[in-house]
Amino acid sequence: MSRINLFNFFDYYKGTAEQKEAIALLQSAMPETLMRDQSAWVQQFRQKPEPPTAPEWPITKEEMIYIMQCPSDRITADLMNDFAQCVADCEMDRLEMVYFLGQCGHESLGLYYNIEEYSGIGYEGRPDLGNSQPGDGVKFAGQGYLQCTGRANTQDFSNYMDSLGRHDPNIMEVGKTWNGPRYPWSISGNWWRNNNMKALCAGRKECTNAQIDEIGARVNGMNRPNGADDRIAYTDRAYRTLIGV
Repeated sequence: MSRINLFNFFDYYKGTAEQKEAIALLQSAMPETLMRDQSAWVQQFRQKPEPPTAPEWPITKEEMIYIMQCPSDRITADLMNDFAQCVADCEMDRLEMVYFLGQCGHESLGLYYNIEEYSGIGYEGRPDLGNSQPGDGVKFAGQGYLQCTGRANTQDFSNYMDSLGRHDPNIMEVGKTWNGPRYPWSISGNWWRNNNMKALCAGRKECTNAQIDEIGARVNGMNRPNGADDRIAYTDRAYRTLIGV
C-alpha cells in the first residue's frame, strides 16, 4: 500500500465539498495533542518567513540628490532600496552605474516621472509592444525611469522577478501604476540588462561626451539622442560622484 504524501494533498486542495468532508474525517481521526495551538507543527506552520535583507545602498541619498538635482523628499528609502536591488541584480560596476544614472536621470526628468506622462492610448494593439489585449496600451504605457513600454516588456520583467524568487502578481495585474512607483529602477534595469548595456558601457571607459551620446542613442534610438546635452550633464555628475574627476 502506497504512503500518502501530504505535500500533494495541499497542492491539489481546491476547497470542494468532497475535499472538505475528507478534511473533517482526517481531523476527527487525529490525536487531540496535535489539534492544539501549542503543537509543534501548528507553531511551525504559523511562522512568518524573515523578510529579505535589502542590499546596502551603493550611493547615499545625498549623492543621489546631487546627481539628479532634485528635492530631497523625492529620494525615499524605498527608492534607494530599489536602486540597490537593481544594481545588485544587474551586477553593475561603478562605470555602468554612472551611465545608468545618467540615462535614467534624463528620461525621468530628475526622477520626477516614474510613469509616462502620455496615457498610452496610442499604443493599443501594437504587436511590436506585445499589446494583444484591450487596454494594454494604457495599462502598460511607459513604466520606470527608462519608460519601459508594452505588455511584452512588462511580462519579461515579471518573468525575471519570478526567476529571482520575487514573484509579484501585481506586475501584470495592475501594470504601470504599480510598477512605476514600486520598481522604477528594477524595471529599467531589466530593459538595460536585456539590451546588453553592460558590454556597451564597458567599452566606453573614458565616459567622453561622444561615448555618452552612444549610450544615449541606444536608449533613445536616435544619434545624437534627444536631450543629448542633458544626458551628458546627468552622466557627468554621476561620474564625478562615483568615480571622481
